[in-house]
Amino acid sequence: MKPQSAHFLVATMLLSSVSQIAVAQQADTANEANDGVEEIVVTAQKRSENIQDVPLSIVALNADTLEQRGINSLAGLFTGQVPSLRIAPFLGRPSAVSIGMRGLVPVDATQVTRDPTVGIYIDGVYIGRVSGLAMEFSEIERLEVLRGPQGTLFGRNTIGGAISVVTKRPTGEFGVDVRAGVGNFDSRLAAAHINLPKIAGISFKFDALFNERGGLYLNPNPDFLDYQEIRRYGFKGSALWEPADNVSVLYSYDQSHDDSTSAYSDIIATDQPAANRPSFITLNEGRVRTARVGVPVLRNPQRARGHSVVAEWDVSDDVTLRSITAWRDLNSVQWDQDTGAVTSWGPNRVFGRLSYALVRQNQFSQELQLVGQTGELKYVAGAYYFNENGEDEATVFSAGRLNATNTGVNLFPAPVPDGGAANIPDRAARVNVKSKALFGQFTWSPEAVAGLHVTVGARYTDDTKDGLLTAVRGVDPNLNFTFSSRRLDPMAVVAYDFTDDINAYVKLSRAYRAGGANTRSAILRPFGEEQLLAWEAGVKADLFDRHARVNIAAYSSRLSDQQVDFINPEFVSNTETVNAPEKRTIKGVEADLTIVPVTDLQFGINYVFTDAPTTPVRNIFTGVIQNISSAFTPRHAVTVSADYKFPRFSFGELRLHLDANTAGDYIPNNTVTENANLVYLVNARITLGDIDIGNGKLELALWAQNLTNVTYNYFDFRIAGRQTSRIYNDPRTFGVQARVRF
Repeated sequence: MKPQSAHFLVATMLLSSVSQIAVAQQADTANEANDGVEEIVVTAQKRSENIQDVPLSIVALNADTLEQRGINSLAGLFTGQVPSLRIAPFLGRPSAVSIGMRGLVPVDATQVTRDPTVGIYIDGVYIGRVSGLAMEFSEIERLEVLRGPQGTLFGRNTIGGAISVVTKRPTGEFGVDVRAGVGNFDSRLAAAHINLPKIAGISFKFDALFNERGGLYLNPNPDFLDYQEIRRYGFKGSALWEPADNVSVLYSYDQSHDDSTSAYSDIIATDQPAANRPSFITLNEGRVRTARVGVPVLRNPQRARGHSVVAEWDVSDDVTLRSITAWRDLNSVQWDQDTGAVTSWGPNRVFGRLSYALVRQNQFSQELQLVGQTGELKYVAGAYYFNENGEDEATVFSAGRLNATNTGVNLFPAPVPDGGAANIPDRAARVNVKSKALFGQFTWSPEAVAGLHVTVGARYTDDTKDGLLTAVRGVDPNLNFTFSSRRLDPMAVVAYDFTDDINAYVKLSRAYRAGGANTRSAILRPFGEEQLLAWEAGVKADLFDRHARVNIAAYSSRLSDQQVDFINPEFVSNTETVNAPEKRTIKGVEADLTIVPVTDLQFGINYVFTDAPTTPVRNIFTGVIQNISSAFTPRHAVTVSADYKFPRFSFGELRLHLDANTAGDYIPNNTVTENANLVYLVNARITLGDIDIGNGKLELALWAQNLTNVTYNYFDFRIAGRQTSRIYNDPRTFGVQARVRF
């Protein structure tokens, strides 16, 4: 039996056993009220639906769950809160993250000429660049993680899946929600969400946030900043106009800033002679509190902002017309200080490689949706337009020079470029992207076959991408590229409701990731699109009068023309991207279990198995066949959580949250092939809430992340002939927080 067939057989057997249990349990209790697993409403199919009725593998986290787990940004999900989702800062940069699911993780998606494998949507607006995604969220209503290709309804660059962030709308009633907290490493947090009463049919809402933390690694030179400091702040204003009961127009403006510092790189091995090693560099030092040498560490100033207008017209009880219009821009600067982790050593050599990268981007998008139903048919149809302009540039500087005795660094008055003129970047590029699409999805539920749902859909996409390389090592190479694609990506689902609480589905879908060019290439080497065809079978069941929820999905996907990166061993800033000729098969199982054994006690278990074998590809620099692995993708990943609400006291309500997440057994980067050790991160939060204070409520909380203070590497980097360096996860952090709502 083929492995993928085995997955579907397992799913079928589970369906059979679960179905028998459910039929026995639900005779007289199907519609009775209980204190079981709560109903979760999602918009994964562009309409509001119970998550159990959506035929795809999906996890949804509401605002309370995000707060209990200490998740304030997308980067907070990296530790495994959603095991199939992997998020890590690229090269330790605080505001640029690599995002992947189901073994499809782009290590370097920060270039404006390249695209991610997972689409990020905030209130229905696609975010084109990964830079800026580490920003703290606005006030979240729900975060939906859609696993697997989402090419029909969400479009290009969703071969791994999609993340949909839904923020809270203005309520039209006065309300204030204020949080403040402090913690170790001098952390400080303040956030406010204010709703104003409706004025002339318009409801207003304002959100603001400030988050600051001291460095995790101290700089020996007190004149310079520390490593991994956090300073983020932003605000959002929303206005909801409802001129009629069936018409609404929501306008939002947001602006966020991130002035954090980059990560610290540990040096675990070197290929250079021992005689060249500076005296202050120790190999395999592990996590330290103070950096090895005092060199400049700079802030990474970033600003992201945008306008959006979401207009909805309920034409009738069964038909809604929706328009989503958005404009966004991004200005992101990244400074990476290597402190000897990349450069060659030896007396009088330049030291303290400062890598400077700038990304500027703006985008406009317009989407129209027609959502409705008639008789036995539900439908979603729409059109989409996206226009993006971006530019990036990079220059390598040095902080100083090793002294003649190889025991210290003589700092330059200012960073000095390693190559090229001071005003000409080592690398610079521009790009324009235009994407147009038509899509439709139709679900037929014939009355003659109760419980059967047949869904078909497709998306036609017309993509063009024009780019220009304007600088290579200080010289204008006059290189350009063009990417163009016109394609139709179909999907089909057959689902069946065995009971009101048990259903199963089989899904076939296809999606693609756009091609482009690598701006780190000396020749601006273009590459083509990659395509994923996936089968998925799933079972969703609410059991024992909804005191247990079991959702299981098995999938098998076929990746064609995989985009693979290779590093030039002679010049580490030069990489080339090629499409691998070999097809790659990735299989897996995703299981989500929620149990409410008694009132106010809930357990959660999320397990993901990913079989992502390596792909043999010939290295274009060395000519050697190299096995390419999926970055940040453990074979097994588990999250276990427990939430308990104690019997109410006379003065308040006490709640306890614990979770443990796997965060290891993966390859962070294909330059290093050793797996990390399997470790578990334990997080906890205890909250005393619902305390009366005048007309409001007070909430006090104690929290801890990485409670057992484990250490693992989330990014490593090897340069042949030089060093192997490593970036570690955050140590134990903890703090107190107060919240007032009225």
